[in-house]
Amino acid sequence: MASNAGPRRWFDEPTAETESPEALHGLRAQLDRVAEEKRRALADPGPSWRVWWFHHAAKWYVVLGLLIADLWLVTLGVETGGLAFALVALAGLLYLEFLLYRFLWYRPRDEGRRAVGAFRPTLVRPVRYGRWTPEADYVRSGGELDADDDGAKLREFA
Repeated sequence: MASNAGPRRWFDEPTAETESPEALHGLRAQLDRVAEEKRRALADPGPSWRVWWFHHAAKWYVVLGLLIADLWLVTLGVETGGLAFALVALAGLLYLEFLLYRFLWYRPRDEGRRAVGAFRPTLVRPVRYGRWTPEADYVRSGGELDADDDGAKLREFA
């Protein structure tokens, strides 16, 4: 006879608590729920690791690295006595970090996609789409986000 003192092992005899119809029904319901989750995950696996990393996760690591670089610069300025130079350098560094972030992850609003004329980089908007965004992936794969649906496409005349 199996004792109730420890965990059940495979060679123990079943007891009324582990083999009751309610316990078996609960186990079957749980297995059905897991099977349904597995079926949904196989049907729609979601984004790839590469897409997830570049579009979402890398932002935090890049921002953390830039924050560390900023703190090093300010600490170096305080230690060497050039605090004014460090603050001026920090302002320039913050602008460059802003441009880097826009270069990698800038996503225009829907109304900004249909801008009239050719794109011109500015001091605030260096690129049309960030390099690690879904829009840039679509454009690199041959799609045209800025094309009007009404008019003729430039590629039709090439």
